[in-house]
Order: sequence, then structure tokens, then C-alpha cells
Amino acid sequence: MTTSSTHRLVEFLLADDGNAAAIARDFSQAESWKQVLALARAWNVIPQLLARVQTLHFELAASDTMALRRAFLRVYQQSAFRAAKAIAAIRELEEEGIPVAAFKGVASIAVLYGNPKHRTIHDADLLVLQRDLPRAVACLERLGFARRGSETLSEYVRFVENSPGFAGNKAVALYGEGGSEIDLHWSLAGSGLPTEEILGRVVTAHLMDSTIPVVAPKDGFLLTVHHAIRENLAVESVCRDLLDVRLWCTRLRETGELEAALEWAAQSGCRVSALAVTSLISNYDATTAGAQAAVWLRERASSSERQSASRLTELFHYQLGNGRLGKDVFYLVHSRPWRQIFNGLGKDWFGYRRSMQNLEMQLEGARPMRERITLLARSIPGLRGLRLARELARVKYRVEWRTR
Repeated sequence: MTTSSTHRLVEFLLADDGNAAAIARDFSQAESWKQVLALARAWNVIPQLLARVQTLHFELAASDTMALRRAFLRVYQQSAFRAAKAIAAIRELEEEGIPVAAFKGVASIAVLYGNPKHRTIHDADLLVLQRDLPRAVACLERLGFARRGSETLSEYVRFVENSPGFAGNKAVALYGEGGSEIDLHWSLAGSGLPTEEILGRVVTAHLMDSTIPVVAPKDGFLLTVHHAIRENLAVESVCRDLLDVRLWCTRLRETGELEAALEWAAQSGCRVSALAVTSLISNYDATTAGAQAAVWLRERASSSERQSASRLTELFHYQLGNGRLGKDVFYLVHSRPWRQIFNGLGKDWFGYRRSMQNLEMQLEGARPMRERITLLARSIPGLRGLRLARELARVKYRVEWRTR
């Protein structure tokens, strides 16, 4: 899909109804719905795409309607299965006496959407205390989930402490049948929120005839903002986050908690991140609660905070037009990743290298150093891209260091 069409899909999902309807007509006239569907599938927003089409009462060609419904049924089946597995995991942890809370996808489905047919989920993010991590892993292993990699859990934990890729979050992935996955977190330091405090504010929500513990709405809002920043504001990864943040703001406004949640974001050191994400929402539709949040945050931000947030929103649009920045680029604009790596190697050279190779194999396959250097060289953007990447790195690592 062309760059302009990519931008138009973001508009279609986030704009007001009038502009969205005009975009839908453009898609039909250009016969580009197949491309739109492929992109929505890659961004994991098929349910939201279908919902937007239905809300607008827009009629697609019969073949496009059938393709969209087939794609929807496929992801709905997957999300429902993964949500059921997450609920079973939560139940096991609770029976073991381990405090736990769902956040990100599972919490969004339970609180904002009400049903897994309205939002996709790839893995279930659960939060436990670090002291409970070994028991929690053992509990989930009895349920049929398993870690990958040859290192011990303690070796893996030491690796995560100094792994730039986790951007302040500390988690271990456990894999179950049918493609189910639990990401078991014990720290969300990059968000500015201590684990103990998050678990102390847990609320309950209904999901698939079950009641589960989820993070409080103000934490759900902030953790979704945090995820967008962790994913470098690349639309492929954060389109769902923008839709979720908009809904979190609506929910918070309905319960009279929006201003308190925004003040909470500021107290947690995340005003810039929250302003950047809500400003993106406001750019597409100035009538939403998310736009209201952006105004509130902007009025209370300092000049430097407003400038930083503006650069982050610019980074989002820069990547829309130029493609996603390679993650290795951040090694060029900030010393923090290098310090983490050297610290990890200094404490346990062989263990750190083994864990890093295991993680690379799980994500994309291990590559020789020469190949990695070549890929890094090819991924270097222009001066503008580097400046924007440096601003993002400053925001990401400033919050992480603030909570250490």
C-alpha cells in the first residue's frame, strides 16, 4: 500500500464520522479495500476496521465484505481462545495465592470492549510481584505453559535487568497450546509505576463469563501510553494503542476520573508521553475525550514538555511517510542501551550472551555481528529522523531511570 493510503487508513480509524465516510468512499473508488484489509491485518485492527464500516453503514462490494468478515472471524476465534487461556492462567495464579493483574490487551478487552470479538490479542500481559515470579512461573508451567531457552530463570532475570529491548519492562514469556502466550511481568519501570502500587489498585472486570483482576483505569490509560512509547510510535505496533487510549479517556471521562488520571500521568513522570499520544488522537478528531485530555495536558505542560511532545508526534508522522525506524537506530542516539549491554556482559559474559542469542532466535533469528552492523548502517535515517529518534530515546530512558 502506498504511503498516502497508509495515512488514510489511520485517518479512517481515528477521524470523525464525516471524514471517515469520505475516506471510505475514496477506498471504494480506488478499489483499494483489499489493500486496506491487508494492512489492517498487519496492524491487528481487523475488528476495529469492521466496526467502523458498520458504524458508518457503509456498503462494500460483495467480495470485499466477504473477505473482511472472513478475516474478522479468523482473528475473533484466535482472540477468544487466547483470552480463555489467559483467564485460566489468572485463575491458577489466584488459587496459588499470588497477587496478579491483567493489563494491556486483556484489560482493554475486559474494560473497554467487553468481548474479544472487538479487539485482537496476541499474548496476555499479567503482572506479579518479583518475589512471586518463581512460584508464578512454576504455577503456569503446571498449567501447560513453558519457557523457551536453555538458561535458568535466575539467569534470564539477570539478563532482562540489562537488556535494552525491554525498555524498562521486565517480563518472561511462557508459551502454551494453540499459539497462546503469557507475558509474565514483574516490573513496569519505564511507565513510572511501581509494581506494588499497581497491584494495590487492582479492580475487577467481567470477561467471557468470568471475573478477573485488572489494573485500575488510570493505570490502564498510562500503561497503554507507555506501550506506544516503548514501540517507538510506529503505526504498525501502536494503532491499537491509539484506539485504546481514546477509549480509556472516554471511560475515565464518563466516571469523572479523567483529570485525576492526567494528573496521575504527570506525577508519574509521563506527561510528555501522555501529551504526545493524546495529541495524535486530537489531530484526527478534536471532539473526543482524548482530544480533551490533550488540551488539559498542554495547558499544564512547560514549554520544554510541549516541544518534546510535539517532536514525538512528528516522529509518528515521519514514520508514516518514511517507514518504521529500525530499533538499532537507538544505539546511535543514546548511550543508555550500550551501558546496559556492557553492564550485563561485565556481570556475566557467557550467561548474558546466551540469553541474548536465545531471545534473538525467538524474535527474528540470530545474526552474525557483521550482518547486524550492515543492517544498522542501512537503517540509519536522515538527520531529521535521527533527531526525532534521539528525542524519543530521551523520553523513554528518562522515565526508566527516574524509577530505578
